[in-house]
Amino acid sequence: MKNIFLILLIIASCSNNPANSKKNDEINLESLWIKNTNNIAAPKTPPLVIEGSKVIYTGEVELKALDIDDGTELWSGIIDNEISLVSYILVFDNELNRVLSNHKESFKAWDTDTGELIFSLGKNHDIEAWGVGRNSLINNGYGVVGDTLDAYALNIDGSIRFKIDTDYETSGVSYSEAKIFLSQGKNIHGELTLGKIRAFNSNSGDSLWTYYTTNSGFIWSSSIVEEKILYAGTWGNSPKREVTALNSESGEVIWKYITDDQMEYTESILVGLNYVYSGAGGTLLALDKQTGKKAWRFDWTSSTLVRPVYLEGYVYHSDHNRLFVLDAETGELVHEEPLPEGGGFFWHLAVSSDKLFAQTSRQLIAYQPWHLREE
Repeated sequence: MKNIFLILLIIASCSNNPANSKKNDEINLESLWIKNTNNIAAPKTPPLVIEGSKVIYTGEVELKALDIDDGTELWSGIIDNEISLVSYILVFDNELNRVLSNHKESFKAWDTDTGELIFSLGKNHDIEAWGVGRNSLINNGYGVVGDTLDAYALNIDGSIRFKIDTDYETSGVSYSEAKIFLSQGKNIHGELTLGKIRAFNSNSGDSLWTYYTTNSGFIWSSSIVEEKILYAGTWGNSPKREVTALNSESGEVIWKYITDDQMEYTESILVGLNYVYSGAGGTLLALDKQTGKKAWRFDWTSSTLVRPVYLEGYVYHSDHNRLFVLDAETGELVHEEPLPEGGGFFWHLAVSSDKLFAQTSRQLIAYQPWHLREE
């Protein structure tokens, strides 16, 4: 996996035009504020946006919180004074004002008002968290990826509600209506990747249903549940890959999009108004939420680890060198934003209701989003 990551980063340094690019003579997106960062490494974690309040980002030795309106630094939260956060996701607990994340082999929580470390749970608490696991809020607690072959349901005080042991590696936890969903994958002799979505009662830990596929594994992204439909996509060594919509109550298949196109795998899953968007290294695929039928595909010729975001009819994505603004219904490239001078590469995107945030190698930028631009 580390070798694949390095290859992708090397490829990402090449600047190429996307296949469905068009001439763009629009002015650049308006920059509302810019925060210069002191990243010690390329940040792995997208910024966490707390609507109307703050944006929290990583990449520096400390966790940082900025005022969402003007970029003023509000606080710095201690991680471990050695290394920037090692994680793929920050989780926000609105009721308790906490931001939570895995880091190396621990699971940590900070106060979102002060940056104070609330707890750090590790082996001495019978918890062995996976450094880059994708975690989730659950009812009165947290769903946490363990050392990949297990997962935990924790209470808000950090005590273990129950532990789930599995024979497949768990990459992410998601939650809806008293159910925990594990996204899982397993390589068989390096030639075939299998996948599972497993559902458990979030109070008791009882197994509810399992969805199984030979079309690669649910490895790079947690599932997303919306209106009792679970969406997930696969990645791996199998000849085919799929994006799947399941009934979250029963695990029954609503639709599957199955492909043998090597470029149509899932590193990220995004749900918009009418479409589910599956992001891969060089493609973005839009599938109808009701039927799974492919509506459009956007391509570029360099690889990326950036995860797309959706806001008010537009999808924002990047190949690390440019920021793409796509019409969410048609896939049309309506604007292409260049890297700011001295910014390095685009690494992460996030949105609030009225701002687009882009984290580069050395900056966090708040842009005015496309739908609010002045004509």
